[in-house]
Amino acid sequence: MVLPANTHWDQKRSLAKYDATGIDAPVSLPELENSSDRGFSAPDFLTLHSGLIVSGEYLDADFKKKLETSRGNEEGVLELGFSVPIAKGGSGFGSCAPVTADGYFLTAAHVLAHDDSYVLYATSDSRKTYIDYAPIRVVYRNVEADFAIVKANIRTPRYLKYRKEKLTTESTLFAGGWMHEKGGGKFLEYIEMPEVSGSRFTKVVTTLPMIKGDSGSPLIDKQGRLCGVLSTMRLGVVVKMKPKSTAVMMKTADIDYRIRQDRSRN
Repeated sequence: MVLPANTHWDQKRSLAKYDATGIDAPVSLPELENSSDRGFSAPDFLTLHSGLIVSGEYLDADFKKKLETSRGNEEGVLELGFSVPIAKGGSGFGSCAPVTADGYFLTAAHVLAHDDSYVLYATSDSRKTYIDYAPIRVVYRNVEADFAIVKANIRTPRYLKYRKEKLTTESTLFAGGWMHEKGGGKFLEYIEMPEVSGSRFTKVVTTLPMIKGDSGSPLIDKQGRLCGVLSTMRLGVVVKMKPKSTAVMMKTADIDYRIRQDRSRN
């Protein structure tokens, strides 16, 4: 008998093992009186270090008004959870990884299905943290590698630094993105990709569960460092066969070079 392995129970087993685990990296928020706190769970850390990408068709006037109300709230209450009305079976939404303080993000190329896409991000001013949004501009897109760099006119005070050393089979990994219950997983293997359009990419295969909307999510190690952006789910078809997900990462020197080039032109 054969069944898909990426089931509700696979998600539950992953959550039971990883969901309560904290990420060993500090988080700075104005609500903490500008001090750093290491007590954030993995889901909360990921919420504060991920962006959401949606097509403008999903951001109706009512939703934008709610975001403006949140931005103008004098109480300064931190609310980590938020949602976006998504049509079932729709396209043009996913996640992204902030990599600079001035609004550059990495994501999967297939997330950019619409020209009028926006990013939503939990930004901060000197007083509080709130959800802000802005249209995105594509800086670089490689469909073959399923990798892209985008820019939004938005402050991104909490961004991710790259992991430099190689992952091992003991490495615990997490993924940001949409606000479903976050699960974790383990690193399985690297798959080197042929050089694509003058840049080098690597696939990172993990045991992380994924749902629709997770594409482009930052893949983060336990120290809060970025290892890639989620691209695809690889479904198992045999009972007890674990689901696999694949992230993609461009050579970090190439990412930095393309961002510097874009800054100089804009």
